[in-house]
Amino acid sequence: MTRQWSPVHISLVLCFLCAIGGFSGTVSLVFAEDQAIGLNSPDAIRYTLEQQAGKRVKLKLVSGQDLEGKVSRAGSQAVVITELSGMEFFDATVRVDQIASVIVRVRTK
Repeated sequence: MTRQWSPVHISLVLCFLCAIGGFSGTVSLVFAEDQAIGLNSPDAIRYTLEQQAGKRVKLKLVSGQDLEGKVSRAGSQAVVITELSGMEFFDATVRVDQIASVIVRVRTK
């Protein structure tokens, strides 16, 4: 004789699985926040650029110049920006201490 699962049993199992998944997601977020670097850290710009590797960013330099392109590599002293807007055939290496801000697109309409 086979046992039939009622909708109530199926709902309980699904709720249990969702609860387990929700707790594991919360735990991973807590650990991720521990590894995040503080805004007052001298490495905040470098860390932001490392997180944006392969993505397009706009850099506002201390001199006032803007550079927009894709982050190729980010090191402790410099960052390589490729596919520069308006200068697609050029790449740039920028000293991290010369970057005033990093502008990242995070939302679309």
